[in-house]
Amino acid sequence: MHSKAFSKFQKTARRCETLVDAYTTLHGLNAANNAVPAPPKDIVRGAVVLAVSALDAYVTDVFVEKLVTYLKKHKPDQDLIDLLFAAGLDTREALVLINMDRPYTRIRKLVSRYYAIYTTQKFDVIDKIFLPYRLKKLTDNAAAKTGKSSIKNRVSKLIERRHEIAHGGDYNLHGRINDIDEKRVGTWVKSLEELVKAMDEIICARIPTPVARQANVAVVAVPAPANGNHDVLDDANEAPIAGLDEEA
Repeated sequence: MHSKAFSKFQKTARRCETLVDAYTTLHGLNAANNAVPAPPKDIVRGAVVLAVSALDAYVTDVFVEKLVTYLKKHKPDQDLIDLLFAAGLDTREALVLINMDRPYTRIRKLVSRYYAIYTTQKFDVIDKIFLPYRLKKLTDNAAAKTGKSSIKNRVSKLIERRHEIAHGGDYNLHGRINDIDEKRVGTWVKSLEELVKAMDEIICARIPTPVARQANVAVVAVPAPANGNHDVLDDANEAPIAGLDEEA
């Protein structure tokens, strides 16, 4: 089961694909009939900016989405404690939480606010964000999961092009607008979708949604052992995958 953050990301990725397809269609009409105005390539540039924004939003959205589930199941390590403190969960705030009906909601809001202006458009930054969940080298493991050795390189090109567009209007050193290839952009967006999908599968395997986790536990726990021992290991329902640090 994918995260809600991934569903949101996927909708935005589809919008990017629609922009690229729209440009391709309009360009074809223009080529067939000069009376039809040539489409502006800013349509394609818009797809680039929107796609990278979707990645940025996904990373912080999925981290916040999984936070409460993780805290209820795992003892937080120092990385997560440091993050919560940076987000505002100091001694004063902790004392306030004692008398709150829904303390986890407050914690999630603090972290969500902390990440509201956080930029996550570099692989090393993305990897660092998920270390508190004991997920190591998330982007490398996601890339390996896709089976495509060049996928991170393609996504990097998409991110680099976004920076050129967003920060410099996509002009070169001579003040001319750089050309942009819609087919290449389409390939980059597809690669981004595949990489994020793999990331989401790894994250959700580590921190299943409550519904998925209960279903898995039920499958394991229903058959009663012959010796009458009904104990079930805490992580029995979590299959080991590459990139997980299973140390307590």
